[in-house]
Parts: sequence; structure tokens; C-alpha cells
Amino acid sequence: MVKADLWHEIHSRFRLKETKKSIARAIGISVQTVRKILRQKQPERYSRKKQESELLGPFQEYILRRLAAVGYCAQAIFEEIRLRGYQGSYPTVKRFVGPLRQEAEIEATIRFETPPGRQGQADWGQCWTIIDGKRVKVHLFVLTLGYSRRMYAVATVDEKMPAFLRSHEEGFAFLGGVPREIVYDNLKSVVLGRDFEGSRFEWNPIFWDFSRYYGFRPAPHRPYRPQTKGKVESGVKYVKRFLRGKEFTSLDDLNAQLTDWIVNVADQRVHGTTHRQPAEMFLEEKDLLLPVASHRAYVIEERSLRYVPKDCLVAFQANRYSVPYRLAGKRVEVLTDGEMIKIYHAGELVSCHARIEGSHRSSVQMSHYVGLIKAAKPAAAPADDVEIRDLAVYERLATGGVL
Repeated sequence: MVKADLWHEIHSRFRLKETKKSIARAIGISVQTVRKILRQKQPERYSRKKQESELLGPFQEYILRRLAAVGYCAQAIFEEIRLRGYQGSYPTVKRFVGPLRQEAEIEATIRFETPPGRQGQADWGQCWTIIDGKRVKVHLFVLTLGYSRRMYAVATVDEKMPAFLRSHEEGFAFLGGVPREIVYDNLKSVVLGRDFEGSRFEWNPIFWDFSRYYGFRPAPHRPYRPQTKGKVESGVKYVKRFLRGKEFTSLDDLNAQLTDWIVNVADQRVHGTTHRQPAEMFLEEKDLLLPVASHRAYVIEERSLRYVPKDCLVAFQANRYSVPYRLAGKRVEVLTDGEMIKIYHAGELVSCHARIEGSHRSSVQMSHYVGLIKAAKPAAAPADDVEIRDLAVYERLATGGVL
């Protein structure tokens, strides 16, 4: 009887264009055995108890749909189907998932290698070091390009949003461009929340605006899939080894030495996975990154939480700005860079206004009231009409009146 794991390994290798002779040599079996197993359309499985099959049967379709999302983690699947009424044991689930995971692992290793310029990975790490004779904790931001493995790293005093965004910008400048996608761990700076299946996200509005400004797509790594951010995790460990046992006169001194080490050591080493120097591979990648030279530094916006009143005019810095009427009574987040007022609800941009000079004035987009005032005004104003009016005009709205 051919074991299922052997069958899956041979068939997976063969689909990846590996020769029969190479497969036989790698596994330690004869070429004839490889040919025999390749002729089998499916592995021979151990018979299971009828009771176990009946218990798992109603959940198999759900399991197959969820496997990739949870990284073929049998424990995660077991916990999920138990909430849906599964009465069987964990070993039953593990036996069902095991062969499918083995096949997926081989394919995933090949698939996750990304083309030049496509992807970067970013994460934080922490370590203790000596600065000016004192033992201090520093926070390490590391951005690694997925294709070349070229990295940028900087030490900061914290992981708050200003440091997070500034570290990105310094990394983009160092690399001379921006990857089209950047993968993150589940940082609150990036994602405020996600749904149960992990397919829909509530983005941090400041970071979402930052990503749009530079043109890259943020991609939170999937739960149970640590391999999706393994490149940057290796980079964080690598940077920590550089810091080990060293002393610095200041944080600036630490970062100057760190940059010098990246250029002269990290970039020049032969990488253990690619078997090439990051600096050499970066020559194939740099022209495929998104341009960054034309961007001014991103202004970290002032933000504030507000509740939307009945008149749908959100008060901010002594003026008021309209939002769609459906948001009355909801909580929104107001951000400004000094020039524009952007208002978000649940991570989605719902209103954008030029910042009003002076005070006690309002900026109204009439399209925000279409539907609410349809009966009072037969013809709605154009969607992009913006009017600046004295606040007294809108007092009637607060008491149920119309514009």
C-alpha cells in the first residue's frame, strides 16, 4: 500500500516539472516505483471508521473552502467546525487535512517567490543595546524587497504612527522606489480589524491614505501563514545579530553604522535562498519599483473622532464639513494635513473638503443630502457642488428643517 504522503509528494514534484529520475533520487526510491505511483490517480487511503466519516462528512465542503485561508492548519479547522456543530475528534480532522497540506506546502514554496518590483515585506522588531553608556530598548523597522532581498533598516525610539510612516519614507528613498505591494503583520498601524474569515479588513485610515499617496497596496499577512512574511522576519533577526555586543554614542550613530553595514555587508553577502547577492539582484529590480523622487514628504495628518449630528455637518477646528446624510448619528474620523479635510467612516473615505480659512463657516457638498431633501428640492445640485455658507443657514437642519 502506497502511503498518502508519498503519493502527494511524488505527484506534486512531477507537476512542478521535476523528472522521474530526480524524484526517485530525492526520495530514495526506484524510478520504477515513481512511475507506478504516477500512474495511480489517487493515493490508497486507510479505511476509517464509519462513525468518523459520518461525523466529518457534512463539514468537508466547508473544510476544503477554508483550508487555504487558515494555512492548512488542522487545529484551526477543528476549532472552526466545532463551533458549527462538529462532534468528532481532532485526530480525524488532522488525518483529513494532512495529505492536502503536504501537497500545498511544496506548491506554496514555489508560488511565493515574487517577480522584481512586485512585493516588499515590512515589520518591527525590538532589542536592547548600549547607547551613550546606557542599556536602552530600540525598535527596529525593517523593509525587505521580496525579489532581491535587499533591505532597509532603521532604529527608532517607538513604533507609533509618525515613526512608522517616517521609516517607510526613509526606506523608499534608500531603495530608490516603492514596491507595488507591501505585506505586514497584523499591526494596528495598518489594520484596525478584520472579519472572521480574514478576507475583509478595516484599514487604519491614516495608513490607508499614506499607501494611496505613494501608490502601493498594503497586504496584511494571512493568519496561520507565517511563511507569507518570512523574508522580513529573517531580516529582523539578521539586523539584531549586527547589533549584538555593540555600543553606540547615540541613536544617530547606531543608524549610521546600520546603514553602512547594510550597504557593505548585507547587500554583498550571498543570500542563503537565492544564492545570489542582494545588490546584484537589485539591479534587476530597481527600475521596476514605483517612482518616489517626485513625492514630497507625507504630512502626518491631525486626526480627531467626531459624531455626526442631525444636520450632517461635522464640527472640526471651529468650522463644519458635510458628510453623506446616511451617517447621521455615526462616529467618523476627521483627518487634516493642513490643506484638505478628509472624513472616514469604518476605514472608508466618505467626504473630502478643502480646509476652510477662518471660523464659524461650513463647507457643504449638496450631493451629501440627495435623498434626504429630495421632497423639498425637486432638482438636486450637481454631485461636485461645494458651497461655503455661514453656519446660521444650517441651524434649521438641526431641528429637522431643510436647506
